[in-house]
Amino acid sequence: MLDVSFSIIADDTERNELADFYSTYRNWLCNIAYSKLNNRFDAEDAVQTVFSEIADNPEIFFKIAPKNRRAYVGIIVRNVAIEMYKNKNKVQLEELDEETEDTSFSLEDEVLDKITREKLLSFMKKLPVEQQTVLLLHYYFDLTIYETAVKLHISTSTVNKRLKSARGAIRKFIEEGDANYV
Repeated sequence: MLDVSFSIIADDTERNELADFYSTYRNWLCNIAYSKLNNRFDAEDAVQTVFSEIADNPEIFFKIAPKNRRAYVGIIVRNVAIEMYKNKNKVQLEELDEETEDTSFSLEDEVLDKITREKLLSFMKKLPVEQQTVLLLHYYFDLTIYETAVKLHISTSTVNKRLKSARGAIRKFIEEGDANYV
């Protein structure tokens, strides 16, 4: 695939230089992407995506001093990998199904007495994606802290910190009302 991308570069010298650069640093760049994605195929896709973009606009790459190109491409690969990870693991906050008839009193009922479900969901959509994700996995999908950590490839202490931050934000939202948040 990259051969096709490289072939659009008109200058033979630039095309060969970019191909040499790719050959020299491919493994190193794949390792950077792998450190973020934990998947070899996705890491290779990230590197190929970056080089396809470079081939589309080679003048940007060649304006950079040769000694700085490795770091420049490494940063781009890292950022593409992070974006791929976020997109792949993003859990959309969706409207919850209508509640089933339940005569038991729950904490959710108490909260919903103070604010409407729509306002709470609207507020939760404004939380950072990382906090939304742990809230949904832990409370909506009933995963344990450990299961949530495994699912997200993070530590249990990170899950606990994100849950604590999210619960604190929700508590503040409930106590202060929606005036400051929604």
